[in-house]
Amino acid sequence: MADEKMGDEVTFGTYYVRQGAADEFEQVLPKSWATLHRLGFIAEDAPLLFRSVATPLRYIELTKWVPGVMGPAHEHPDLIPIWSRLASLVEPHIPAGVDRGLVFDEFVPVLLHADA
Repeated sequence: MADEKMGDEVTFGTYYVRQGAADEFEQVLPKSWATLHRLGFIAEDAPLLFRSVATPLRYIELTKWVPGVMGPAHEHPDLIPIWSRLASLVEPHIPAGVDRGLVFDEFVPVLLHADA
């Protein structure tokens, strides 16, 4: 049964980072977090970030959003340049088909500071 008191909207974002762009990606992403915090769009606790162990290089970001702000965040002029930069560091990817209905990928935590 879902806890209706939680309130936060949670996203699990998957970034398929271009080869050779991981360092820059890890420098730009905290700027997004810092701006989202400053604007009051995400919860006070820092997003969680995980990097894949195997290729293709993927990052999974878990972010708790304040309810109802995801739409306005995507139009905010302070975020558009940061998110455009992030978009230039990733590439399209079509995940392989899964015949069992479940996948256990390995990821390691990545500690980035949102004070950029």
